Amino acid sequence: MEKMFNRINEFTGSDVRYILLLLLMFFLPSFEALKNISALFFVLTWVYIAKKNDDWGGKWQTIDTIFLFWVSADIIISINAVLTHQLPGNDFRDVLRFVLIGWALSRTNFSDKKLINLVLVTLVAVVLSLLYSYYSGDGVLKELYSVGHINHTAIYLVIAYCISLALLLFNFSNLKNYHKIILVLTTIVFFITTIDTGSRAAFGILCVITLINFSYLMIRVKRLSIIIGFLVLLTFIGISFNQNPPVALKRIMAQDHIIDDHIREKIREFSYYAVKTNPILGVGLGNFNKLDIDDIKKTILKEKGVVVKNLYLPSAHAHNVYYNYLVSGGLLLFSIFTWFWLYVIWIILKLILKRENDWIVFGSVGVVLVNLGIGVVNTTLHHEHAILSMFMLGLLISQYRQSQSRARDS
Repeated sequence: MEKMFNRINEFTGSDVRYILLLLLMFFLPSFEALKNISALFFVLTWVYIAKKNDDWGGKWQTIDTIFLFWVSADIIISINAVLTHQLPGNDFRDVLRFVLIGWALSRTNFSDKKLINLVLVTLVAVVLSLLYSYYSGDGVLKELYSVGHINHTAIYLVIAYCISLALLLFNFSNLKNYHKIILVLTTIVFFITTIDTGSRAAFGILCVITLINFSYLMIRVKRLSIIIGFLVLLTFIGISFNQNPPVALKRIMAQDHIIDDHIREKIREFSYYAVKTNPILGVGLGNFNKLDIDDIKKTILKEKGVVVKNLYLPSAHAHNVYYNYLVSGGLLLFSIFTWFWLYVIWIILKLILKRENDWIVFGSVGVVLVNLGIGVVNTTLHHEHAILSMFMLGLLISQYRQSQSRARDS
């Protein structure tokens, strides 16, 4: 028993914040209530320890201003939804949760060993959730239990793939043998299961991310064996897809345009006029499904003079992350959303030039591509996959803070 406790202490470093973060990432794909509890206590504990030690993780930077504005805007638009539109304002908690998690992580400096263990726990938790999903679906992947709909599950899986692949390729020399085995297996599992979801957008981004990661690896390492190995892998995958095309590939090939979707086009048309109806503060997060054709009729008539109802389709959500933020939070929230992603991309470019912790950088590249790429056809940065995204981006911003601190000290 004593040995077991010693190993737990060694694994966690007796850091309560780290333990709660481990629990959060383990519960994330499968246990809704436990995820929420862990997230709440992680943020509260982080604030308590930071105040107690008078250590808030570094100087105030632009990204902190963005996080502060994001939290403030989130609260403002929720109050506006209740007072102006008589709509619920409860969904502000989703944005508040993932923004605060990302903010706290961006000001936390865990050791490389702790980060690797944290990522492994995160990835293994996804595999366990997948096993349950296949079991409960009699061999068919329905969805990750807490993540929900198969398309959102696909988003979660491709983010997990980004993290697993980046850690395996770009931190290989610092990994123990059992780390390497776990990462090889999880990378393969996430690649296959993402394809198994049948999501066209996830399939396309999966291929793009794979090419980007291996291309950078070849440029960085410049070994003939790596180049040959990648070409062999590419050939094997190509032959496999040719012999037995995935459902997503068949759906893409059957279309004239890769994002051609008449249903989503009608939802986008509906979203366009919903934005014009409430351009500044929107209607509040989570209230897209409360809107119908009557809410946008006046704006359509003003612009077109006639309302053709079958051109517009209300929906549970916008199926587009850009419209989702515009409709929910208007230009106020969308401007902060845009500022955040531009700043993240700027950080990535700065760190690529320094070649520091490439696995964090390229894991984050994948997160950006997933959220902004798949975001064209689905609502990304949402619930569980928003937390997983902010987990990776929080590590990225933390890495940038440390890089700047070292530059000042040298």
